[in-house]
Amino acid sequence: MTDDSAPADGTPVTFTVPISEPFARAAAQVLKDLRELAANAFPDEVGGPDAPFRRDAAAFDAQPEPTREARRSMHGMIFDLVQLSWSNALDHVRALEHDVVMQPPPVWSPLTLSRAVMENCLFLHYLIDPEISAAKRLARCAGLWRTDVEHMEKAAKAFGPAQEAEIAQTKDYVLTALRDVGAVERTNAQGRLIGYEVDGEKSGMDINITEEAKAMPPHLPAPYRILSGAAHGRPWMTNRARVLAEDSEDDLVGEAATVMTAVVVVAGALETALKVWRDYFGLNLGDTLEHLNGLYRMFFTEAVNLGTDSVR
Repeated sequence: MTDDSAPADGTPVTFTVPISEPFARAAAQVLKDLRELAANAFPDEVGGPDAPFRRDAAAFDAQPEPTREARRSMHGMIFDLVQLSWSNALDHVRALEHDVVMQPPPVWSPLTLSRAVMENCLFLHYLIDPEISAAKRLARCAGLWRTDVEHMEKAAKAFGPAQEAEIAQTKDYVLTALRDVGAVERTNAQGRLIGYEVDGEKSGMDINITEEAKAMPPHLPAPYRILSGAAHGRPWMTNRARVLAEDSEDDLVGEAATVMTAVVVVAGALETALKVWRDYFGLNLGDTLEHLNGLYRMFFTEAVNLGTDSVR
C-alpha cells in the first residue's frame, strides 16, 4: 500500500511485517507532529480581495433582500461546517496516535480511524472547493442539509413522538431557509428528490466520497475503497489478518503495512484540506505544507529502516 524501498543490503521492504514497538512509536510521533502542525497552521488574517471566499461574499451581497441575508447566513453555516469537519478530522488523528501503540498491536482499526480523517477532510473540500461557483456551493450545502434532516427524521422514530415533533419543527425551519436562499428541489421521473439547484447550478443530495477522493494526492491508489474494506468489515480485506494469524495464538494479526497506509492517508488528507483552506481563503500556507511533506518523508525513511530491522 506504500512504495517499496530497497535498503543498502538489497532486501526489499514492503512493510508486510509485524508491528514492532519502535515502529509503532515512530508512527505515533509523526501523527502527533502532523496533527499539531495542521492545527496551528492558520494565520490570524485571511486573504486579499481576490480570495474566492470574498468573491462568493460579493456575489451574495449583490442579491436583493431577503435573498441577500439568507445567502449570507448559509455562507456562514458553510464556514461553521468546515470548521466542524476540520476539528473532527484532527480528533481522529489524535485517536490514531494512541491506537497504533496499543499492545497487542491493532489490526484494522488504524484504517478505520484514518478513513474518518479522510472523510472529514474531503467533506471540507466538497464545501469550499475554490473551483466551483458561489451558487453551486449553496446547492451542495442545501443537499447536505436536507440529507441530514432525513437522517434525523429516521433516528427520531426510535425515540418517540416528542423527538419526532422536535425534528418536524427543524425540518420546517430547514425547508423555509432553503426556499429563502433560492434553492429549488430537483426530482427524478418518479418524483423522488435527488438534489437542489441554485441559479442554474445543480448538486446532488450528498457528497460522493469516491469521486471527492480524487482530490487526494495522486500517489494514493484508491484510498477510500481500501479503507472502506476495513471499516465495513469486508472479508476480502479482513481475511488477510486471519491468514497472517495462522502460526500464532491470535485470531487476527496486524502488520506494519496497515499502519503505514494509515499514516500516508492521514498525511494526504491533511495536505488536501490545507490546500483547499489555502486556495479558498487566500492563506499563505507554503511553509506549513513544505513542513508537512518533510515530516512524512522523514518518517518514511525511518519506517524503511525499522521495517528492515524487523525482517532480519
